[in-house]
Amino acid sequence: MTDIKDQKLLYHLTDIDNIPSILKDGLMPRAELDGFVDIADSDILESREGLGLEEYVPFHFFANSPFDGRVQIDNPDKDFVIIAVRRDYAKANGWQIIPRHPLADQDLELMPYDEGIDAINWPKMNERDYNDAESKSVCMAECLSPNIVSASRFLSIFVKNAAQQQQVLAFRNAAKLVFRVNVNPRMFVNHESG
Repeated sequence: MTDIKDQKLLYHLTDIDNIPSILKDGLMPRAELDGFVDIADSDILESREGLGLEEYVPFHFFANSPFDGRVQIDNPDKDFVIIAVRRDYAKANGWQIIPRHPLADQDLELMPYDEGIDAINWPKMNERDYNDAESKSVCMAECLSPNIVSASRFLSIFVKNAAQQQQVLAFRNAAKLVFRVNVNPRMFVNHESG
């Protein structure tokens, strides 16, 4: 498996019903959102607001992170998609990094991109051992955009099946945008397998 540190993309999970407004307005910080399908846990949202994180758009360093898995398990009737942007875009635009779960420590500090990349415990992230507290926490590291992320910056949107692909392609074409829409069921929770 490729070292997560060496990969090129960042990932944001959302409900497929949010895609039309995202393609129109971009991925917005939570503080600027109104009338969207919310997938996050309300208790965690309160804690994030206490840290000022609602002013950023969060991305993870790999798909099907512990956050992605929990949201999909808790919402089995929803259809999710994963938006991917390039890491070099994040670096060039002053995105910041939290090197482990944002609620993992009281002294949370947002780090500049390069400093944050260096602070992530990549061997623990590569383990992806969700029974190990440190590995799980590092797997929830975030890369945070301080600004709206325009849909023109999306490299691709990943979907679970061909029907979702056709739906997102229709949204994309109506918005006159150009990005890939890739079917990759392995990036999502498989509810059929339990």
